[in-house]
Amino acid sequence: MIPRNLSGDQAGQTPWQELEFGAATISAFAELCRRSIITPLESAINPDILSNEAKAILVCGGARGVVDVRAHKDDYDSVERFLAICIETEPDSHVLFLQREDPEQTVAFLDGFAELCRNGLVVHHLGRDFSFSKSGYAVSKQLCDEGAGDEVKTLIDFATKLDH
Repeated sequence: MIPRNLSGDQAGQTPWQELEFGAATISAFAELCRRSIITPLESAINPDILSNEAKAILVCGGARGVVDVRAHKDDYDSVERFLAICIETEPDSHVLFLQREDPEQTVAFLDGFAELCRNGLVVHHLGRDFSFSKSGYAVSKQLCDEGAGDEVKTLIDFATKLDH
């Protein structure tokens, strides 16, 4: 369960049970989104300043803009228990930016997501659920229209398809 009161006396003290679900990191992403709503950027963001991981998330999620942060706490392999960015590409189709063979790249996508949160390109909804903001959809469309580049395409190929 995600903590309800992030600004109270208990802020920064996440109970052990909640840590099993990545609550501290998900709460931090939500806090970055909250701050970007309270203090928005003065001008539209230039996509060139974004990391390739952030761009890959925007391009991959362009059709729907629905993102969640997932973890599978009962998996055997430690990397498979990492938090990972999951993008809904169609109503019943998702991609997950996690590979047990490459934990460094898996974590780089979390950094890219934090970058999107910080820059007001993502909105937090409930728990682990996020979406692109109006600006996020605009930058996603811009990247898709202009072509994201080979490095971004390679990063998109890193994702694992999770069709249901």
